[in-house]
Amino acid sequence: MGAFELQDPETLRCEEPYDHRHLREERIIAFKVYDSCRQQNCLTYEELGPARGAEEFCIDEVYFKEGDIIKPPHKAASASVEHLKIKRIVIVSKQPSPFRRGYWDVDVKFVFEYDITFREADACVIGTVKANNIYNMKVCLFGSVGSDLVVGTDLLRAFGDNATFDAEPFVLVEAKAVSLHAQLHYTCPGESLEGEAQATEVRVTFGLFCITKLFRLVNLCVESRGFDVPDECSPLPAPVSPCALFEGMDFPMDIFAPPQKKEFHAGVSLTIPRNAERPHADESFFR
Repeated sequence: MGAFELQDPETLRCEEPYDHRHLREERIIAFKVYDSCRQQNCLTYEELGPARGAEEFCIDEVYFKEGDIIKPPHKAASASVEHLKIKRIVIVSKQPSPFRRGYWDVDVKFVFEYDITFREADACVIGTVKANNIYNMKVCLFGSVGSDLVVGTDLLRAFGDNATFDAEPFVLVEAKAVSLHAQLHYTCPGESLEGEAQATEVRVTFGLFCITKLFRLVNLCVESRGFDVPDECSPLPAPVSPCALFEGMDFPMDIFAPPQKKEFHAGVSLTIPRNAERPHADESFFR
């Protein structure tokens, strides 16, 4: 076979039975997952606090600074959340657990950003304000023991980072947020100068799907079949409670592990039933 000749693509497809004579060992540097966990949290006012301005804003001719609590307009009768997204995920800290050898305590901060639209009683739009909330989460995962080893590489220079790092596990967080509910919070009638109830803040409820992983840079010896040659291109019910609705939802694993082409066309889904336990025998389920 010439240097630029290719083998028959039919013999290279991973889906087809493969001749063991084509198998070969290859040494690779890989990011190996040591531990992972998933969470499905319903975040209410107790976890998020009131909605705050994501930028300077003006309501009823009163100007507010970024980070101030959003006070609804005087005529507002309702509020709704639109364009919710997780603007930023910050790994606040990662420390060896003082109670479990080989485990690591990881603190993660989520910054949610969204638009709040205020409406009058007749549903006419008063205005829209860009808002945000912050949620802090802690998880404990196995990442093996640390050491004084220092790793140096020029790979990271392409990203403008330091080319050396400690031999500790890295953190990877994947998350998806869902808006569940928004409501105005009122004072008691006797607490306002006008003698009537006034809306003082907006309280939101979000659903958060999250997967956290600890992984390390390791050397592996694997069996390879060579490169893969691809083929040619060819009403939710009204919720009784926002949290009850969210907690009853299946975990959308397809968001974090999109199905491959064959599985997609076959309609195969990795969605996990709400009451499913994490399998212990088959760890590949979470790889």
